[in-house]
Amino acid sequence: MEKEELKKAIYKLIEESAGKKKYKQQDVIKHFRQQGLADAQIKEAIRELIDAGDLIYTYFGGSYIELGEKRQGS
Repeated sequence: MEKEELKKAIYKLIEESAGKKKYKQQDVIKHFRQQGLADAQIKEAIRELIDAGDLIYTYFGGSYIELGEKRQGS
């Protein structure tokens, strides 16, 4: 899977679960690991989404990945 395609898939996973389920980074890694992707590749894609502001880390008794500020209003 290409990096951009992976980033879109990660974003879609988080977007579809917004308000229903919170994903930790490890949950996202496990989800995509089942599709045969390397952990490092998944972590890099998450990091790029976080750096771009598409996703953010939140903390509620643990670190979770949620939609970033610039995406919540659109």
